Amino acid sequence: MKTIAFDARMFNHPGIGRYIREFLNALLSVERGYRFVLLGPDALKTSLKSNLKQVDFQKLDAPIYSPAEQWAVVRAAGRCDALHVPHFNVPVCWKKKLIVTLHDLIYFHDPRASRFGLGRTYSRFLLDQISKKASAVIAVSDYSKEDFLKSFPAARRERVWSVPEAASPAFRKINDGEILEEYKKKAALSSPFILFVGSLKKHKNVAALIRAFLKLRSERLIPHELVLAGRRDLRNQEVEALLKSAAGVRYLGEVPDEELVLLYNLAELFVLPSFSEGFGLPLLEAMSCGTPVIASNRASLPEILGDADFLFDPERVDALSGLIYNVLENRELRQKMSQKGLERSQTFSWDKAAQQTLEIYRQVLT
Repeated sequence: MKTIAFDARMFNHPGIGRYIREFLNALLSVERGYRFVLLGPDALKTSLKSNLKQVDFQKLDAPIYSPAEQWAVVRAAGRCDALHVPHFNVPVCWKKKLIVTLHDLIYFHDPRASRFGLGRTYSRFLLDQISKKASAVIAVSDYSKEDFLKSFPAARRERVWSVPEAASPAFRKINDGEILEEYKKKAALSSPFILFVGSLKKHKNVAALIRAFLKLRSERLIPHELVLAGRRDLRNQEVEALLKSAAGVRYLGEVPDEELVLLYNLAELFVLPSFSEGFGLPLLEAMSCGTPVIASNRASLPEILGDADFLFDPERVDALSGLIYNVLENRELRQKMSQKGLERSQTFSWDKAAQQTLEIYRQVLT
């Protein structure tokens, strides 16, 4: 039986960590035909809920993006037949089959998105190595697939697949009004609210959302609050300034999943105004909860939403504020949006993603 190593060190990170947890739980719950070696810290084993038959764990805690990880991953993967890395931080000296999950090229296109010093130069080097050496590249959307092929001409199209992500089953419509009311009191959510979930990095375009909201508060006198949930980015000075001065804007920080599902269910509208997204998982999470959603018309978001009527130009604050107002003022429209979102979200599945990835493994290892 062939063995595949999977680098799971980032299982607790936002974004990529959610991909790792959901993908591995789905993958390990089906008949696989391979033995897996999961690379990561000791806490990894207890975080997985699936069948761990034919699964080994190898401790690996080399820091992400560090020079040390280049050798540590190769040593930990040892005699495995293939290595699956769920991010672009691949070990360039790995000589066997290499499978890479590609979420987006934000680090490549926008050096401001990088938290580490080498930034765009380092990411470009690693992505270039992937384009030349990877046996398979698994993009999480058609947009990310085409962006990679366009940006790195050395990549061979037949080695690049699109395998969409999905929302966790934890994100669902909740009909128990008592639970929702209890959380509203706990979180002091006394007013109806518009919701954004995600980091506050510059490419998320949160500043435009805040400005559109303030325009509605002053010109249309809407009673709503704007609630932001996600990781702060102190380098985004425009958003930091707005958070200090904008009336009606609530920043909750990072919210655990068991509360996040309640936020989605309570929101009158979810807005994702990003300039760039490799997939846009919060959009799908909101749809899975029956929350009406509108999104930017950039990157992967039209592909995920699947309805052009609720897309907007992220550079036009007036267009965004107008669309928000139209949705908030029309209860019947919100109900239709909720139902369409629920139906659309059901076309995405982690089980489907696991089966598609297993087929890629078979093609690579045959």
